Amino acid sequence: MAGALKEFHASNMPVVMDHVTIETSTPYQLVTSRLDDEVKRFDESYRRLLKDNKIDELRVKLTQGLRPDGFMIHFVAEQGNLLALEGRRQQGKVYYLGNVVAAAQMTKLNFSAALYAPLRLNVYGNAHGGTTFEYDKPSTQFGQFHNSDIDKVAQSLDDHLLGLIKKVST
Repeated sequence: MAGALKEFHASNMPVVMDHVTIETSTPYQLVTSRLDDEVKRFDESYRRLLKDNKIDELRVKLTQGLRPDGFMIHFVAEQGNLLALEGRRQQGKVYYLGNVVAAAQMTKLNFSAALYAPLRLNVYGNAHGGTTFEYDKPSTQFGQFHNSDIDKVAQSLDDHLLGLIKKVST
């Protein structure tokens, strides 16, 4: 094959991330109901605008969709229900939350940032009847790129994510 890559190079770089765990006494069903009601879905209508190259319309729709908390739900993994494969179920979901505008800003600066957008938020019922949230802090995920512009966006994601968790937990 003409022009084919004859060699490849692999590299490995350790990355230190802050893993955040937040426990709240608010019941799981209430928290997930609030999350599902509060955060809009990044659905096919957004993808269609992008595919049809209606970028100005997409910007407007994203601006509206990201209100009020700065995130949209891209996907919800039913991890707790998947435990049925192991003979049990548990209250637990992993939310893939993103801010497409922020992701585009960071990915423009370093395409590798796309690996960490959307963010993942693990939400599950805990032994005390409340809810536990877990996530890797965005500023430490994106901090590996050593870019001050990416760092500013990632810090904003830290703040918005914590604000959203507080909002749905109280």
